[in-house]
Amino acid sequence: MAGYQLSRKNIPSFCATLGRMPRITEERREARREQILDAARACVLEHGLEAASMEMIIARSGLSTGAVYRYFKGKDEIIRAAFAAATEEIGAAVAPVLAGPKSCPPTQLAEKLLAAWVSYAGSGVGAAAGLDRMPVALHGWSYAQNDPEFKSVLQAGLQGFREACVPFVRQWQADGVLAASAEPDAVAQLLLSIVLGFVAQHSLTGDADIQAHAEALAALTMAASASGRRASDPAS
Repeated sequence: MAGYQLSRKNIPSFCATLGRMPRITEERREARREQILDAARACVLEHGLEAASMEMIIARSGLSTGAVYRYFKGKDEIIRAAFAAATEEIGAAVAPVLAGPKSCPPTQLAEKLLAAWVSYAGSGVGAAAGLDRMPVALHGWSYAQNDPEFKSVLQAGLQGFREACVPFVRQWQADGVLAASAEPDAVAQLLLSIVLGFVAQHSLTGDADIQAHAEALAALTMAASASGRRASDPAS
């Protein structure tokens, strides 16, 4: 404020003026942070983890260099935060499925989990709008091998997924859908492998199909059930 002379008399009015000046709200700060993370994920998808540079991320974010550096010290910090946020978002996407009725049949559970992943992959906003975000997971898995902090976050998420699958397995055993001799933790590992395998196949071949996975799993479980019945039949 040119020509403004600060004195004891006008300090109150000066402070009141400052109070009326627009401030960046916490929501706005979080939105800008997400804007940077979306830009980072988009750059990784388009250029790869190694080739994506700080300059690319800044340009894609639409923010100034100074604004980006106010939130993050550099590329590594942005990438780690982007992968960690993606891990949380994926967890949130599958959470309603895992919190659903435990009587859900194996094929239906697998179908719902894969559908949640596909929905997450196509729901990007900002710089990631219109992009298939599923391949970000592959970059994240690679990044985790050299970043112990992020690897521990990823491992915790995967372990949590397996633990959430165990009640379904126990219910299947109680309903006679699954052999009582099956180890619930082992079946939970298999469910995780189905999901991660779908993500990898979708990212690498582009033609992984949810319905095809569900139908194939149904055929396998039906064959296993028939085989079990024959084995327990004394006349066979």
